[in-house]
Amino acid sequence: MAEVADAAGQLPVCDDRVVILCADEKSSPRRARERRGAVKRLRILLVEDKWRVAQRLKVQLQRLGHEVVGSVNDGEQAVGFVWRLEPDLIIMQQHLPIIDGIETAQTILAHKPIPIILLTAYAAADFVRQAREVGVMAYLVTPVETRPLGPSIKVALARFEELEAIRREVSNLKDALKTRTLVEQAKRVLMRRQKLSEPEAFRNVQQQGRRTGTSLGESAAVILRTEELLFKDVNVVQTLQSTLTAIHRGLRSTVRRPRRDAL
Repeated sequence: MAEVADAAGQLPVCDDRVVILCADEKSSPRRARERRGAVKRLRILLVEDKWRVAQRLKVQLQRLGHEVVGSVNDGEQAVGFVWRLEPDLIIMQQHLPIIDGIETAQTILAHKPIPIILLTAYAAADFVRQAREVGVMAYLVTPVETRPLGPSIKVALARFEELEAIRREVSNLKDALKTRTLVEQAKRVLMRRQKLSEPEAFRNVQQQGRRTGTSLGESAAVILRTEELLFKDVNVVQTLQSTLTAIHRGLRSTVRRPRRDAL
């Protein structure tokens, strides 16, 4: 199913999994143009071995205002088409014939930085770890509907921009991915402690680096060390409070207990 074409005139397939997509057909052309104008038009390469799924994805992406510049059904074709088409984004099935999605992503990213979203039927912890380690920006659990697809693309692009900022500070992709792991951990701390969004948390790490003249990795490491120290201190305080409470209860029970020799 190797295909390089723009299916702009193709109508959506209406069934139980694309109710949202078919409902969009009732909206006015003006509103559709407004929605498309609100997003940056991306040139997207689809890597999906199931023709029906690929067609649905193409329609969804076009409804979001993007252009599907190519659709291939295995990892080997995907690698060649990346150099031929130079897409802005790749959406790729994890389970592919010949080479799986993670290995294909690793091959592509070793030579060409590009945001990649993987599609998977089940997001096991091992899959998420492997995808993150090779540089995949996001994943989606199938079947994919229109609503989660748009936000996932935005997340993938934002994370890719963050990785590019890290790459400007380090010498190679391997070091950039290690630094990205630290930055992601620091972001989660800031999101939890300060109730920040993911982009806000990254800007916080950047701003700290600028203030202190340190790299993103060094700034992230400082945030994580601070969190560790605070966490340890909290544990110490909680343990001390529990010990004092137990001692206090013990003393009170001793005072209230009648003495046998006084009877």
